[in-house]
Amino acid sequence: MAGMKRFVTYIYSYEDKKKGNNTGFAKIEIRGNDGRMEIHLRGAYPGRMKCRVYFFAEDAGDIVGVPLGELSLQNGTGDCSVPFQVESIGGTDVNFFSMEGIILIGEEQRIFLSRWAEGNPIEVCMERFRVREKLYEVQTMPMQKEVNQNETQLRESPPADEQPIPQQQQNASKQTSSLKAEPDNLEEAEEENLAATEIPMRNIFPRYNWQQIWENLKANHQKFVLYREEEICCVKIELKDIRELPRRYWYLGNNSFLLHGFFNYRYLVVGKIGEERWFIGVPGVYQNQERVMAAIFGFPEFLPEPVENHFGYWCRMIEE
Repeated sequence: MAGMKRFVTYIYSYEDKKKGNNTGFAKIEIRGNDGRMEIHLRGAYPGRMKCRVYFFAEDAGDIVGVPLGELSLQNGTGDCSVPFQVESIGGTDVNFFSMEGIILIGEEQRIFLSRWAEGNPIEVCMERFRVREKLYEVQTMPMQKEVNQNETQLRESPPADEQPIPQQQQNASKQTSSLKAEPDNLEEAEEENLAATEIPMRNIFPRYNWQQIWENLKANHQKFVLYREEEICCVKIELKDIRELPRRYWYLGNNSFLLHGFFNYRYLVVGKIGEERWFIGVPGVYQNQERVMAAIFGFPEFLPEPVENHFGYWCRMIEE
């Protein structure tokens, strides 16, 4: 969809300042100034626990969080959906594009974190965490009806003796804030989809000719048609051929689910649907357990071959 950005980022537990196991993922979608983040945690904690959810940016070694909402865990499982405004997250003057990741703070100071942007090294611990103060109140998106009432947005009330901040001071604060304002060419940046994560994203909005890349793939690799009636043109590639994709997708070569599929079938698939929708596919057989694992690792869609053994390809869109 034109004008829409979306990406998946994987969440890890942290204990004693050390990165632990993968505990789930978050999916972020942006349309204009409206954003929504879905969080899905699995096996994060054996009992019940509430976690506060923040976007964050690094500031002089500190993790500075902007509050978003709350997630409830039960038997290690939790899901929530949080809306936000791109240009004014959580009632602050902070823009989404200055954020570096998400952090969840649970009871007993348990920490779950995902960082999608490159930055200075950070020490993940409560001693390094602080909450970004609001500069002014803004109207935020209401949660949709299907979102559980326990997953509503957090609101922090200013002290009773706090005086309204004059506009000139607000402007000065924006200029000196360590959380940088939105990019100058944000309007141009919105023409590109955000990449999925797990690596530093120096070129989160790179410029390249995807159509030319697609033509090169077709010229150098075996072609086949997945559905003739839908004209889904595909090429078979090897793991090393991921380097022929734009650099923003090279991190997929370290995706555990993709590696599992490649070493079972010895090939991957890149395909095109319609005019400007491309995907990367992992060969596999449709099973419920496989479906769960595919979704966790960012391959939520399944395109079946017309065969009886439910063989097909677990897919994720890489360009639209």
